[in-house]
Amino acid sequence: MADNDYAVGRLLQAVAHSPYAADTLVFVVEDDAQDGPDHVDAHRSTAFVVGPYVKQGTVVSAHYTTVNLLRTITDVLGIDHLGLFDAHQRPMAEVFDLSRKRWTFTARPSGLLAGTQLPIPRSAFAAARIAPTHDASYWAERTRGMDFSGEDRVDAALYNRVLWQGLMPGRPYPLASAPARPRDP
Repeated sequence: MADNDYAVGRLLQAVAHSPYAADTLVFVVEDDAQDGPDHVDAHRSTAFVVGPYVKQGTVVSAHYTTVNLLRTITDVLGIDHLGLFDAHQRPMAEVFDLSRKRWTFTARPSGLLAGTQLPIPRSAFAAARIAPTHDASYWAERTRGMDFSGEDRVDAALYNRVLWQGLMPGRPYPLASAPARPRDP
């Protein structure tokens, strides 16, 4: 995760320091928000909007779906909606500040990457080295017998429990789903 996040950050940094910065808007969304081994959780996902006219340093907690994101992209591009679903969703207006044309971004790697062999200059780290919750042998033992040879071959419920136990030691595994949020009008 930390490696992927830094790679995305480097891409955004390249755009921010390019001649295209004033005309480039980047949307980043988790590719698979369903319950499984590569999710935030079963009912939410992270999304980032970066570029001109975007609120800076702000967490927007409005309820959006991927369809809201698509609606926003079609509106920004000035093209017709893709279909009935995105045409009837609200755009992600709370994300934008039309007075913020200029923007910049500098990628900072997670302190978790300081202990790797990745060719990251030590001066790039904003935070001190962070030790992983457990070492590779811990995770190898807990996931022994799981099939990581292809997508969706791992028992998602079992893997979620392994992750929880390794990352949230001593805290009970959440058994109830979060209440559904009301749908947009």
